[in-house]
Amino acid sequence: MDQADLTQLLNNDQSDLSAQQQVDIAEVYAHLKKIARSQRVKVKGTGINTTALVNEAWLKNQKTAKTFNDRNHFFAYSALAMRHILLNEARRNQVLTYVDDQSDTENPVLQESSYLLDLEKQLLKLKAFDPQLEQVFTYKFFGDMDFNDIAEVMAISERTVFRYWKKARAMLAVALQ
Repeated sequence: MDQADLTQLLNNDQSDLSAQQQVDIAEVYAHLKKIARSQRVKVKGTGINTTALVNEAWLKNQKTAKTFNDRNHFFAYSALAMRHILLNEARRNQVLTYVDDQSDTENPVLQESSYLLDLEKQLLKLKAFDPQLEQVFTYKFFGDMDFNDIAEVMAISERTVFRYWKKARAMLAVALQ
């Protein structure tokens, strides 16, 4: 399926799809699942599984009635949706864990939730410093997007995206220590 057809399919109501369109949507869903699986590896112990993360991101994409420019724009938006879903889950976990047992600081769910909340705080600071650094980090870390896809979404060169990625990672590594 070419880029324009996929973009049109993502922008249209998906309740009445042909067999081929269902196959195309299934491929997009499988790619989202691959991205979510990589998130589960990076962010263990949040209490949300891969399928739930994908389904929530998919529903969030559908609820917004957002029009996507192309496939990369869709996946960039999905990366942001996954970031927010994981962050909300981390907040919920931290509250529940705190209420359940205040003394259990070794709890992996609490530790991972704390990490995500710290990361989000630092990402907001990074965004205030340079919004493009935060965007590149979000697309790469949460969306597992390739540098060329990020470059296309942001309308900058791939080399610039790579520099932003390195700079954002270095700044966040220092801030999270």
